[in-house]
Amino acid sequence: MFKTDDYWEEEFVEYNEKELDSIYFDNCTFLRCDFSKSLIQNSKFTECKFVHCDLSLAVLKNCVFNDVTFENSKLLGISWRGCEEPFEVQFDACNISQNSFHLLDLRQIKFVNSLIRDTGFEECNLERALFDNCNLEQSVFIKNNLKKANFETSKNYLIDPKQNDLEKAQFSLPEALSFLSLLPIKIK
Repeated sequence: MFKTDDYWEEEFVEYNEKELDSIYFDNCTFLRCDFSKSLIQNSKFTECKFVHCDLSLAVLKNCVFNDVTFENSKLLGISWRGCEEPFEVQFDACNISQNSFHLLDLRQIKFVNSLIRDTGFEECNLERALFDNCNLEQSVFIKNNLKKANFETSKNYLIDPKQNDLEKAQFSLPEALSFLSLLPIKIK
């Protein structure tokens, strides 16, 4: 379906490509597109928006996502490690379950109204990240910089303060009590 390797200010509706190779998208919108199980490689997305799209199980290799927003989209089972910098994305009302964010610079990333279930955040820079009204059930945080990150309105997180830098991170009760479950104590 993609006939050239460079698109600017275009809208793509209900595309279902399974391979995107060396394509540059600038200020494009993707509506109800199905890129599930796609191979997306050597491609760049700048100031793009994905709305009601499915990228589940997509394989990302040498891709750039710069100022990209995902809204009401399904992104299951994605490893974002194949992305290059700049990596600046925002998720709003998305299902981001079973994803892997490993060794990524995610400073000031925004996760809003999203299900982030069984997802791994390992050795990431999540300084000033916003997790606004997200469900983080069974997600894992290992050796991350979470300085000034905001989890105030999110739930079901389990973050080990011994394995993550939580300086000035924001949490709220009763969810912050999850920290007690990581201590070798009994609470009655």
